[in-house]
Amino acid sequence: MDDQLEKIRGAYDLTVEQFRKGINPMESVPDDIRNTDFFQSIHSATNINSAAADIREYLSPEKGMKFLDAGCSANLANYNLGEWPSTYYGVDISPALIDTMKNYAEANNILIGGLYVADISSLLFENSFFDIAAVIGVLEYCTLDYLSLALQELHRVLKPDAKAVIDIPNPDHPHATDMQRLETFLGRPNFLHPRLDFEKLLKSLFSINKSDDSQVMIKYFVRTL
Repeated sequence: MDDQLEKIRGAYDLTVEQFRKGINPMESVPDDIRNTDFFQSIHSATNINSAAADIREYLSPEKGMKFLDAGCSANLANYNLGEWPSTYYGVDISPALIDTMKNYAEANNILIGGLYVADISSLLFENSFFDIAAVIGVLEYCTLDYLSLALQELHRVLKPDAKAVIDIPNPDHPHATDMQRLETFLGRPNFLHPRLDFEKLLKSLFSINKSDDSQVMIKYFVRTL
């Protein structure tokens, strides 16, 4: 898994560097991927990111709550998560992304709990630190063994009965293989794990209040056991 993590870290660091140079990596996507229904859909979708309405509604952020955005990418800037009444904490494996988000928060006077370079299987927080969490667009890069460690670590840093929203690729969705091809092209190879295998890991630590498998990513709305 170490080699996989390095690939993902390097790919996202490169993306940050490209955007700083005015290069949009999506513009170099080959036509055989660009012309797929999946690629066309991701430009108009509003329900697959960390700020999707169903995620906020379920998490119900309130003042005084600590919110963990695990695998935060540029969510703070892209989706204005700093405007939630809860206190924002972001972690990501990419140092370039974290530096960029720190600069963004400072430049825009956004008060946050913190931004940290961290592996989601080894978080830098005390037990029962967070009230709510989102792990969106992250776990597709992980082996099942690593997923098990990451879920245990998420459970550790969440309070009892805390809410979280977690997603993984839906291997039965018609866009799943096209998503995998795009991620591989971008240098971020991902996995299409059997749904039941993931749910077995999830149910050992969380109760599943509901799930949504209508999209290429299955969303699980859970609470800590």
